[in-house]
Formats: sequence, C-alpha cells, structure tokens
Amino acid sequence: MNHGAHFMAAIAYVWNERKQVKTPVRNKVIPLASEEQLLLVELVRSVSAMRTETVMQTVKEVLKQPPAIAKDKKHLSLEVCMLQFFYAYVQRIPVSSLVDSWPSLLALLKDSVQLGLPAPGQFLILGVLNEFILKNPNLESKKDQRELQDVTHKVVEAIGTIAGSSLEQTTWLRRNLEVKASPQIVVDGTSLEADVEDLMLTVMEASSFTPSVYSVHALTLLAEVLAHLLDMVFYSDEKERVIPLLVNIMHYVVPYLRNHSAHNAPSYRACIQLLSSLSGYQYTRRAWKKEAFDLFMDHTFFQMDSSCVSHWRAIIDHLMTHDKTTFRDLMTRVAVAQSSSLSLFTNRDAELEQRAMLLKRLAFTIYSSEVDQYQKYLPDIQESVLPFLF
Repeated sequence: MNHGAHFMAAIAYVWNERKQVKTPVRNKVIPLASEEQLLLVELVRSVSAMRTETVMQTVKEVLKQPPAIAKDKKHLSLEVCMLQFFYAYVQRIPVSSLVDSWPSLLALLKDSVQLGLPAPGQFLILGVLNEFILKNPNLESKKDQRELQDVTHKVVEAIGTIAGSSLEQTTWLRRNLEVKASPQIVVDGTSLEADVEDLMLTVMEASSFTPSVYSVHALTLLAEVLAHLLDMVFYSDEKERVIPLLVNIMHYVVPYLRNHSAHNAPSYRACIQLLSSLSGYQYTRRAWKKEAFDLFMDHTFFQMDSSCVSHWRAIIDHLMTHDKTTFRDLMTRVAVAQSSSLSLFTNRDAELEQRAMLLKRLAFTIYSSEVDQYQKYLPDIQESVLPFLF
C-alpha cells in the first residue's frame, strides 16, 4: 500500500480525537477503546491491502519514524496513539491471522523495546504481548518459542525499570533502595489508574516530565499480567529461567513494601497485589520467600490499608504451606522469644513487645490458613502460646 505509514499515522491521530468522554468505569492502565475508536479498527480491517502482516510492519514503521502531523501541545504522542490502536486491533483479529503474522509481530516487539518509547507506549507493548500469549501460548517452533521468551524478558525488564523509577539509592550499595520523598499519585483503592489518560497528555513534554509518575501504573500492570504471562511463556522444564527476572522485579518491589507512609500507599497496594499473584505459583518461591518472611516479621507489618489484608493472607498461606520449614521457623522464633526471659539482661518491656509481635504473626498465619490446616501442630502451638499468658 502506497503511503501506508502516513495512512496509519492519520489513523493514530484520529484515534486520539475519538477517545471516549470520561466515565466511572475505566480500565486500570490501558484505556478502553470507545465505540468510535473501534470503528477505526474495523475500517483498517476492511482495507484489502492492509493484511495483518502489513498492518504490523506499517505500525513498526510509524513507531520508528513518526510522520510529522500538526497538533497542539496537549495532544497525546503519535506513538502512544498508534499503539493504542494496534492493541485494540490485536484484540479483534482472528487467532489464525495473529499466529501467521508472528515474525512481523516479533520484529515490532523487538524494535519497540529499543526505541525508548514513553512509558504509556511501553505499557501497551506489554499489553499486545499479553494478548498474543493469551490467544496463542504455544508456538510450534522451539526457535520461535525461545524468541518469544527472550522478547518477554526484555519487555518485562523495561516495565520493571519504570516500576522502580520512584525509588532512589541511599548509598553506593545497589540493594539499598528507598522510596523517594516526593508524593505519588493518590487514587481510589479499586481503580488505581483513574486518571491515566490525563497523565499521559503531558507525555509530549517528555524532557521535563518525571518518569516516576508512571511507577504505580507499571506496578499495577505487572500485578495484572506478570504471573500468568511468565507461566504461559516458559514451559515447566524452563521455569528456572524466570527466577533471575523475578529477583530483579522483587528488587524494585520490596522497598515499596517496606514503606508504610501515606504517600506510598498506591505503590504499596500495587506491589502487594503483584506479590500475591506471584506467590500462587510455587516455582517463583525462590524469588520472594526470604523477602516476604522478612516483611512479615517487620514491626511495621500491620500498618497497612485494609484492602491489602486479603493479599497478605494469600501470600502468608503460600509462604507457610509450600514447604515444611517456614512454619517451623516461625514456631522456633516463638520458642526463642519465651526462652529469652531467662536472660538477666533482657529489658522486660522489650521482651513483652517481642512476644506480642510474634503472637500476632502466629495468629495471622492461622487466620490465613484453611480450616484445620494446622490441627496437627495444635499441641506445639498451645505449648508456645501458654507462656505468653502468664
């Protein structure tokens, strides 16, 4: 098709003009397409010269070299609009067309990771990848599957970097990351990203735009798709390849979970949802077990929003039941706490506080379990709890 890039760029421009008026029902990170926008998808699908493979190649061309289009300063970036259209397009084409066009889609995904797109564009790339995997989780060729795994790794890493953009290094040691003191986006609990489109309008002024404003969005998107995405892409005998990626993601997640300040609440909620979703897959355990147990034992553990309790219950249940040692470790700590009273140098108030802390965690562990799950441990629990009562 002649002038295909200009045609698709025009589609992207009109796409932004046809966005829906704000409604109470909003998608979290990737905006839902309006009915008028979906007409553009059907328009492109009806053009005989615009086969699926051609659309993908043309979108890639637009992303690499966006045609100049006159627009006001508040207009959303052309690349983001193009990807919003493409995301809706991928959702609506037949699975067979998507699978047949895999080489073109792979090339688009690879190039997009390297282009340094605005954060909303990178979110859409992950959305497109997720749509493909939901429709076609298994590729016939081992080479294709390995390439899918590699591009998934790169896309997730890019989103992870955005997720960590509200953190700062406090010392020269890499592991010492803390949440920046600047305020984060404060939004309602169930819909973390109610104002995502308003925030994305400023992306054209990227040079002065702080990327950390998107960290909550990145964490939320990872919470929604990451666990299932990795489980689908990596076969059962390849799960070990996932661990280094998850360790890197947890490197960004844990500092948010250590911070119980009000301004960090949106990030805390997103991170706890992410950890909860990951904990449901036993092969991920090595990436989060130690960090989750340390957070559980921290004296600030219960300083959380009530909406986070259900996620922590799932995490603690998975933490304690996926092996035979973690619950025993908790019971050992309780026993050590009661034996420490024999020390002549123990501060009585500190001792009582330590006992209370451990008793609360033991109670929360049982609260997070199935009915009668710890019945066989009841004598040990009674023996441990009894000294706390006197």
